[in-house]
Amino acid sequence: MKSTSYADNVVALAYAKARGATEAVFANTAGDLCEGTGSNVFVVVGGQALTPPLASGCLAGVTRGLVLEWLKGVVPIREATLPYDVLKTADEVFLTSTGRDVLAVTRVDEHELGLGPVTAKIAGVYSKHAAAVSDP
Repeated sequence: MKSTSYADNVVALAYAKARGATEAVFANTAGDLCEGTGSNVFVVVGGQALTPPLASGCLAGVTRGLVLEWLKGVVPIREATLPYDVLKTADEVFLTSTGRDVLAVTRVDEHELGLGPVTAKIAGVYSKHAAAVSDP
């Protein structure tokens, strides 16, 4: 059960949408990358997909967990404590959530991104697994 206040998420999402974005991403109280308002975040650095560990304070998203499970051994992927600024230097960034599945981030502030090869592979493998499994 998600029982914490969602007010900060609503305010952050409204702020992001007013600036043309569809999601806002939070740092935790230590200043490390944590999660989006309704998504989990992954970055790709040097060909490796990284996502904050649950100990960072992010919610244990179902899609996040499936990506970690289904992509293990397919692409280099792991949990790691990450500085928030990695969003501005990462080769690729993508979000995961039940409503978004695996969604490439195209821009973080002024840092232009696109659908890179690692995100494309992860999205493709996730899509195939999700279509084959009725109840993951």
